[in-house]
Amino acid sequence: MNDFSLIISQGTIVDGGGGRPFVGDVGIAEGAIAGVGDFERATADEVIEARGLIVAPGIIDCHAHSDLTLLADPRGQSMIQQGVTTQLNGQCGLGVFPVRPEDQEGLATTVSFIAAPVEWTWESAEEYLATLDRVRPAYWSGMMVGHGSLRAYVMGFDSREPTDDELRAMCDTLRACLDAGCFGLSLGFEYAPGFFAQEREVVALLQVIAERQALVSVHTRSQREEFTDAIAEMAEMCLAAEEAAGAPGSIRLQIDHLKRSGQRCWGTMDELLGLMENLREGGLDIAFDVYPYIAGSKHLSGSLPAWVHEGGSAAMLERIAQPETRRRLRAELAEFERGERDSNPFELAFDRILITDVGGEGDRDIVGRTVQEVADERGADPADLYLDLLIEAGGHVSAVFFSMHEDDMREALAHPLGAIATDGLAFAPSGPAHLGNPHPRSYGTYPRLFGRYVRDERVLGLEEAVRKCTSWPAERMGLTDRGRIRRGMRADLVIFDPKRITDTATWAEPHQFPRGIEFVLVGGHIAVEAGRQNPERYGGALLA
Repeated sequence: MNDFSLIISQGTIVDGGGGRPFVGDVGIAEGAIAGVGDFERATADEVIEARGLIVAPGIIDCHAHSDLTLLADPRGQSMIQQGVTTQLNGQCGLGVFPVRPEDQEGLATTVSFIAAPVEWTWESAEEYLATLDRVRPAYWSGMMVGHGSLRAYVMGFDSREPTDDELRAMCDTLRACLDAGCFGLSLGFEYAPGFFAQEREVVALLQVIAERQALVSVHTRSQREEFTDAIAEMAEMCLAAEEAAGAPGSIRLQIDHLKRSGQRCWGTMDELLGLMENLREGGLDIAFDVYPYIAGSKHLSGSLPAWVHEGGSAAMLERIAQPETRRRLRAELAEFERGERDSNPFELAFDRILITDVGGEGDRDIVGRTVQEVADERGADPADLYLDLLIEAGGHVSAVFFSMHEDDMREALAHPLGAIATDGLAFAPSGPAHLGNPHPRSYGTYPRLFGRYVRDERVLGLEEAVRKCTSWPAERMGLTDRGRIRRGMRADLVIFDPKRITDTATWAEPHQFPRGIEFVLVGGHIAVEAGRQNPERYGGALLA
């Protein structure tokens, strides 16, 4: 009988904890790391010669939106091919459970950014997680409870405060989702219906999180000039909830995809980082995630003001067809352009908004073009075109927003409190998860980090970059069985060539796998070898 099922021989081991790289062997048995050292004389069923390659823990993507695409195509190709072995979905408040059957269509439109061709057959978190586990995804997928779906489940899409009974029902439903195995609560205060929530509602839900010592992630009310105030607001509500629960330090607060969005606030990333450092020194367990791109992505309607969304997606689509709505939006845009208001009701100039996917009856020929380009071609007012596209596609339009500055992004990438995350979806070059022209982060986040920002530009060192992709997100999620290379940990590993690793996905052609990822292991099984994915899948639903 052999000593190990698999030995990874003479690779440069980066252990995930921030320690110095060293050359050695990793022995694997029964899906776990059985030893790290010199196994020259040991025997194994299989040996991977890794001389000259980096051996790192499997990447833990702590902020993603593969809730539906993993069900449509459990191969999870764009993620596993870049080294992701664990992922936390259900972020930004964009949940797909709990949901009543009669509300599925409305919720699906609200979360159209994460849409995929799959039948919604579940209602509860428990039913969703069972559905996910049955399809046997290629990697492990944990779930957050989306506040938007939680709120809609109890009180619909109304722009009002919940009654006392409704708020108790929301808290009880949140507890049931956590009992089912969800990792925490995700909030999306820039999206319907999350932006209708006021302090009383949020603090009550955060009390549940404090009681359970769970994770809360937040897409704050603004990621533009008001981002500093938005983080401070969230911090105050967390501290209030901890105090009410009698549990100081019990909430892990994660700020979603930290950025400085909009030219007016470029060059001020240090304000956000300094605020979080001060809050952490004051006792709040706060951190953030960030991706290595200067553009974000979401559903097109997500940029419209809160008043447009009152009453849910159907009411929104009816409202934006009305002349008075368009006059008001144009007036707000003119005020922004004159410097009389802080926010653009369309978020950015129309030439900085790239259409990436169109559903329903929409025109798919516009995918890959900016709103301004399409408007110019059609001789249309770009504001009218923006709204007409949403109506034609039943709200199912996704877009990339070029809103950030490279220097701000680099500063966030290098900060020790930042985990690296995709904020993306599991796509594929073909099949049911081949959807539109998505943001290239879904294929290239981690190879781009290690190739461009570690090797080429030296924004951060290799061991720190690995830590920010592995043990740090594991710690934020409360995981203790993965994220480091040491005896007893899960044998989820990624092996890559530091000289070759690079992203190839582009804005024009995003459905392209990276180069330089030689092996990806899930539970000691080879899931990817030299770009070829094993048809066998070794992941599942990951429970907290």
